[in-house]
Amino acid sequence: MTEFIDSIGYSVVDAGTLADSWRQATGTPVWGTPYGPYSNEKGQPVGRDAIRAALATATR
Repeated sequence: MTEFIDSIGYSVVDAGTLADSWRQATGTPVWGTPYGPYSNEKGQPVGRDAIRAALATATR
């Protein structure tokens, strides 16, 4: 699965443990935001660094 996702221009990022899964819940910085505005249905690929940065800025 990782190879397919990489092949279409997206990056696979290990987001941590199940206990840290709240960092990628609805409304957090990584939830769609790095991919562009919601008005763009196709979005845009972003790199691992952008995803890691968004995960790091999440707050409960």
